[in-house]
Amino acid sequence: MVTYSSMLVVALYLAVTIVISYLVNVRHKNGGDYSTGGQQFGWFTAGVSILATYISAMTFVGMPGWVYSSGMEAMSIHLNYPIVIFFATIFFVPVFYKLGLTSIYEYLELRFGVVARTINSLVFILVQCISSGVILYAIALILVQVLPVSIAEAIICISIFTAIYTYAGGISTVIWTDMLQSAVLVIGTICIIAILVFNISSGDYATPSPDLLNIVNSSFDLGIDTTIWAGVFAVTFLHLSVYGTNQLIIQRTLATRSVDHAKKSMLLCGYGAFFIYLIFAVLGVLLSIYYQGHPFENSNEVILDFVFNHTNPIVIGLIISALAAAAMSTLDSTYNSMATVATFDIYKRFINKDGTGKHYESVARKLSLIAAASVVLPALFAISNESVLKTIASLTSIFVGIRLGSFVLGLFFDKANEKGVIAGSIISIIAVFAAQSSAISWPWFAPIGTAVFLVFGVLASAKWGENSKANERFIHSQKDLITRPSMSQYGLLVFAVISIAACFVIPKWLLAAFA
Repeated sequence: MVTYSSMLVVALYLAVTIVISYLVNVRHKNGGDYSTGGQQFGWFTAGVSILATYISAMTFVGMPGWVYSSGMEAMSIHLNYPIVIFFATIFFVPVFYKLGLTSIYEYLELRFGVVARTINSLVFILVQCISSGVILYAIALILVQVLPVSIAEAIICISIFTAIYTYAGGISTVIWTDMLQSAVLVIGTICIIAILVFNISSGDYATPSPDLLNIVNSSFDLGIDTTIWAGVFAVTFLHLSVYGTNQLIIQRTLATRSVDHAKKSMLLCGYGAFFIYLIFAVLGVLLSIYYQGHPFENSNEVILDFVFNHTNPIVIGLIISALAAAAMSTLDSTYNSMATVATFDIYKRFINKDGTGKHYESVARKLSLIAAASVVLPALFAISNESVLKTIASLTSIFVGIRLGSFVLGLFFDKANEKGVIAGSIISIIAVFAAQSSAISWPWFAPIGTAVFLVFGVLASAKWGENSKANERFIHSQKDLITRPSMSQYGLLVFAVISIAACFVIPKWLLAAFA
C-alpha cells in the first residue's frame, strides 16, 4: 500500500536529483561540456554510468518477469558481455577516443563520406526512439500503481521530468545522477530480495523445479531464443552494436580523462554484468517460489505486484525510487546522446557549419527536449505482455547490420567505400525482415543482418564507387589507433569461459539452497 511515507521517500530522491542537476549546471559553463562533460570523469564513475544506462528498468522489471515466465534460460542471453567488451575496448573505444570525436558517427564521414555518417546517425536516432519508448513504458507501469493516472499520462509526466534535468546539466548531470540512481537501485534490489527470502523461509513453499533453474539449453533449434548458442554467439553481435558502436554508451567513455580510463570504464561492465543479471534472474526465481507459479497476464507486473502488495510503505517508496532511478538513468542518457548526434551530425553538418561551441551547446540543449518528446509515441505503442527486456532486444536487433556493419566495414576492409555502406544498409534490412517472417528467433537477426551487410558491402564496393584521397589517407592512419590487448582485457575471455562453465553448476547450487 502506498502511503505518505512512500511518497516522502520518492520526493526526497527527486529533490536530490534536481539539486545535482543544478550544481552541475552552475559548475560547468564552458562550451562543449554538454556532450563531453569536459572529460573530467574517472573510469569508475563512467563505468557505473554505463552499467546504469543499459541495465536500467528494463532489467529491473523485465529480467525477473522473463525468468518467472520462461525460467533461468534467459540468463544465456547475457553470457556474452566479457566477449563483447573485449572487442569493444580493442577496436572501437580507443579509435573513437583518440580521434577526439564528439559523435562517433564523425568516424564514418572520415572513413567513407557524409552519406554513411548520415545513414547511421538517423538509424541511431530511430533505434533510440524505439528502445527508449519501451523503457518509458516500463516506468509508466510503476507510476500508475502509485498515482491515479493512466499509462499515457504517466509516460508524458516522466518524459517531461527527465527532460528538464537533462536539459539543465548535459552529460555531466547524466553521469552524476547515474551514480545516485545506481546506489538507490542496489539498495532497492537488496530490500526486495531480503523480504522475499524472509517470507519464503518462514512459510511453506514448494521447491522450484529443475526446469525453472536450468540455464544452459544446448538445442540447435534456431526458433528458441534462449539457447546457449543464441546467447554466446548471436546476441554477441547485438551487444557489440550496443557497447561498441552506440553513441549512447560510447559518449560516456569520451567523457573520461584518458583512453585508459575509457577502456577501464568498459571493463567494469565486462566483469560486472554477469553478476547483475544473475541477481535479477534469482529474483525472478524467488518470485516464482513466492507466487507458486501463479499466472500473470503481463509478466512485467510480477515484481510490481510483490512490491506494492507484500512490502511496507518505506520499502515501497524506496522501490519506486529505485525503479524510477533505473529507467531515468537510461532516458536521460538517451535524450543527451540523441541531442548530441542531431546537433553534430545533422545540424552542424548541414545547417550551420560555422557556429561557436556555445551555440552548438545551446542547440543540443534544445534538441534534448525534442528528443524527450519523440519517445512518447513509441512508448504508447510499446504496451505489451512480453518482457520489456525481450521486447527491446528483439526490436533493436533489426538494425544491428547497419549499426555494427558500418564500423566493421570501415575498420577491417580497406577497399570498402560509401557505395558499399549504402548497398549493405538496404539489403541487410531486407534480410532481417525476411528472417522475421521465418521461424528464426530474434537473437539471430543480428548476425544475419551483420553478415549480409558485410558481404554486400564488400561486393558493392568492388563493383561501384571509390574512396576519396582524404578517405585513403585516413584508412592508412587509422590502424595506429587500435591498441594491443592488456592482461585485464585478456582476462575477460577467461572470465567468459568461467561464467559459462558456472552456468552448468549454478542450478544445482540454487536447487540445494532452496531445498
